[in-house]
Amino acid sequence: MTLGYGKRINQILAILASIQTEILKMSSTVSTLDSDIAELKADVAALTSVASSATALINGFAAQLEAATNAAAGAGATAAELQALTDLHTALTTDTAELSAAVTANTPTAVAANTLAAPEPATPAPPAAA
Repeated sequence: MTLGYGKRINQILAILASIQTEILKMSSTVSTLDSDIAELKADVAALTSVASSATALINGFAAQLEAATNAAAGAGATAAELQALTDLHTALTTDTAELSAAVTANTPTAVAANTLAAPEPATPAPPAAA
């Protein structure tokens, strides 16, 4: 039994409407993903900025501590008297290096704005031997 052209056209229109609905859903999802990615990029930039500021602050403390230690040594303080300050300077310098290394290691490389990589197509399995 064959369907009339009118019924067949209505079926095709229903399929097209369904496809259009799915495309609109995907478009909405992509828009949400774009927004989420932009927010994540801003978060990473803010964290990188905060970490850089912390590094600069720690470096500033270390420099001031070193200057104070040198001034105290110049005024006659002994190495034993300055050991605690020297140890603190070493710890600050080490912490700064570790913080910088962690920021560098955990900061993603720049990604082109608004680009999403398409997934690689699946490679079909070879036909089974009969």
